[in-house]
Amino acid sequence: MKVGMWVGRADQVRAVLGAVRTVAAGHGGRVLVEGEPGAGKSALLAVVTDEAARLGCRVLTGAAGELEQPIPLRAVLDCFETDLATGGGGEAAAQVADALTEHLTGLCRTSPVVVVLDNLQWADKASTVVWDRLGRAAGRLPLLLVSARRTGPGGAKGARAVLLGPLTREETAELVGNLIGVPAGPRLLRRMTSAGGNPFYVRELLAALVRARAVETSAGVAELAPQPADAPPLVIRPITEQLGSLQRDTPEVLRIAALLGTDFSVPELAALLGRPPNELRRALDEAQSAGVTEPAGEDPGHLRFRHPVVRESLYASMPASLRPALHRQAAESLAGAGADVRRVAGQLLPARACFDRWCADWLVRNSEALLRRAPAAAVELTRYALDRAPHADPHRPHLEETLTTGTFLLRRPGSAQLVRDLRERTADPGRRESLTLMLVLDLIHEGRAEEALSEVERGERAPGHAGFPGLRAFLLWAVQRYEEADSAAQRIVAPSHAPPHHPLAQAYARYTRAVLMTRPEAGEDALAEVELGLRAARLSEHATDVTVGLTLTGAGLLAAAERVGEARQWVLTARSVAEAAGADGLLPRVDAAAATIDYLTGRWDDALELLGQAREPSADPWVPVSAHGLAALILISRDRRERAKDHLAAVEAVPEGPATPGLQASWLLLARALLAEREGDPYRALALLLPAQATAAGHHLLPDVVRLALAAGDPARARAAAAVLGAEAGQAVAQRCRGLLDNDPEPLLAALAHHERTGPSLHLAQTAEDLAAVLVVRGDAEAARAHLNRAVEVYQGLGAEWFIARADARLRALGVRRGRRGERRRPKSGWGALTPTEVKIALLVAEGRPNPGIAAELLLSPRTVQTHVSHILAKLGLRSRTEIARIAGGHDA
Repeated sequence: MKVGMWVGRADQVRAVLGAVRTVAAGHGGRVLVEGEPGAGKSALLAVVTDEAARLGCRVLTGAAGELEQPIPLRAVLDCFETDLATGGGGEAAAQVADALTEHLTGLCRTSPVVVVLDNLQWADKASTVVWDRLGRAAGRLPLLLVSARRTGPGGAKGARAVLLGPLTREETAELVGNLIGVPAGPRLLRRMTSAGGNPFYVRELLAALVRARAVETSAGVAELAPQPADAPPLVIRPITEQLGSLQRDTPEVLRIAALLGTDFSVPELAALLGRPPNELRRALDEAQSAGVTEPAGEDPGHLRFRHPVVRESLYASMPASLRPALHRQAAESLAGAGADVRRVAGQLLPARACFDRWCADWLVRNSEALLRRAPAAAVELTRYALDRAPHADPHRPHLEETLTTGTFLLRRPGSAQLVRDLRERTADPGRRESLTLMLVLDLIHEGRAEEALSEVERGERAPGHAGFPGLRAFLLWAVQRYEEADSAAQRIVAPSHAPPHHPLAQAYARYTRAVLMTRPEAGEDALAEVELGLRAARLSEHATDVTVGLTLTGAGLLAAAERVGEARQWVLTARSVAEAAGADGLLPRVDAAAATIDYLTGRWDDALELLGQAREPSADPWVPVSAHGLAALILISRDRRERAKDHLAAVEAVPEGPATPGLQASWLLLARALLAEREGDPYRALALLLPAQATAAGHHLLPDVVRLALAAGDPARARAAAAVLGAEAGQAVAQRCRGLLDNDPEPLLAALAHHERTGPSLHLAQTAEDLAAVLVVRGDAEAARAHLNRAVEVYQGLGAEWFIARADARLRALGVRRGRRGERRRPKSGWGALTPTEVKIALLVAEGRPNPGIAAELLLSPRTVQTHVSHILAKLGLRSRTEIARIAGGHDA
């Protein structure tokens, strides 16, 4: 058996093989294999028996049976080729233990003996007593006792524990790749996370997806095929059959729980079943002991399915024709029990085939609360109710209003037309004014600035909403009438204006002034305008769009100033604002901004995942430019040119040299330039980057302009690029440019010190590479080699193969090669396997901090923190936050 065949189990296989080889050499011992159902315990025991037989050991095997628990000593005697009279009680167990010890002593005289007992968790009490007493003999005989049991309290005393924990994301990817024969794409891997790292569930889920023709292979990558929204849940029978071993009504209780989703509460489940909560305790305790469910928080009455695929399988096992009726019944039961409107709506969505008058009445009564808490559910249910409602239905006007408001809140495509239609049917002037404002905001979001400006100008003549003057200034900027935009914005924010303009007008005026400030010396002034705009936005309704826009603009300014920690916090704030308002349509912009921060700080895999979401169709025309450009940049850096070219082709229509490149366009410029350089055309690469000199948003590209210009023998062009940053000479980007231009290591050392303080990143590696090149020219080859090694170390962490090759070629041409270093690998399991971020999170978990608090502390999103916590549990082989606290107690950051 080759260790490499066991994905994520190499250490465990080595441990049991080592124990077998030790007993074959004459030294006994005990091993206890633990893991949840499907973790591979029985397969690992098969490795033990195969190796023991190969080495000439005598092998005795047995397994405890769940139905045989009442029979004393049945489990342990199943292992031995002997008949012993058995009775009950401790005295009988002691007698049997003595007899078996004598029996094994005799067997060990002829050859080493390996005794294997599976399913120890089902062994009767007398069998466990005998097994423990036999363990004492294992220390003085060539006798190895190997048992396997489900993870849980207790276990075999004195045995070496071999834990089969969940697979990490990387190990799951490796297993899927092995099973399907090609690497798995990101969508397929995201789908596989519902298996929770359980190897059995991974195999069965993948097999079910293949049977359903939901996996497609293209260009050597297996990817999840697009599935319709109403695709039926997967029926994964081996998983539900595995749950058949649970006692009495537990599987049925779990099926009803599956109706509620991955998370559920005991009171909700009791309401659905019409039973008191205390009657469900035994079934729920058994489900938790079996690893099917686990606590979902501090409240012991709040549970979740440990592996979402188990919940999916239980749900799919119910007849499809019955599920809508069950959901309809569940909705009414939850509503009667006073459940949150989101929980009730979650049951009504799959109950649409049974949508009746009670459902419509509930929707109308709760539409306001539902729009606040779950606008997407409100829109979907309202649309369905309108399709079924007669034209004269008295609920119809209310439902139309709910649909329009919900679509606007979500910034869904088509919202503008719905708002326009509703405005035409509305006679109330105040309501028409409010709808015009909604229409303008929709048109801005859809990139229809000219049309929005016409609506604002008509609204101002009406007279219109008090926020229209600020919107007019912003729209003048959007249609590139910059001088008019500046004048309009200045009139609104002028301190002499009395009374002051409406807060929404002030917010948009400040937004306009901030985006107009593209001069390098105006960064702090632009940030001040952003903060003043946010202060005004907090005093206004309908300020979600401008708040998100201002916050992301602030994040971009901070990122350009290399204040990436603050920039990440601002992006998280923008996400919180959009999510709190239910404005899902704004999230692609936030994802693109978050991916930018992840790129700058070296989290390239996280960035690519976010960019996959940001590339979804968006009304904001710059979102796909940013998403495809940044994805291409990462892929080219990793020397995956063909995939990068696919991204560049998706935004081919964007001009190669836009006159005013924002941060979004700058990634596209850099990706195109980097591809040109990679393909041997540095002159074209330089030409593509020259527009970066035009605005502050592109100044982070100027060190590349200087480097390429010097390499092309054009020092005048290099000096011109460096001169742009004269007013910001203290910033790291300016120091890099000056150091390269003057072959002066001092500015580069200062820039490197700055990047060392802000953490290892791409900029650190690039600065170290530049410093190495300058040091060679200054005659210090040893120092150059050290900095080259430092640069390559960071590049390796990013997977930036092209940057490594470029750095090597650049320094090799100057006569310097890298020093040889032993490859440092982080272990796959245990505390040493944790990344620095995971260590910090583990220590904060140990302090009892919840995920939102940890997210705020480390400037991450709660979703990212939850992902890290899952990785920590997998690497440490743990199942709960409490266990993390126990392990973390002996470690420091």
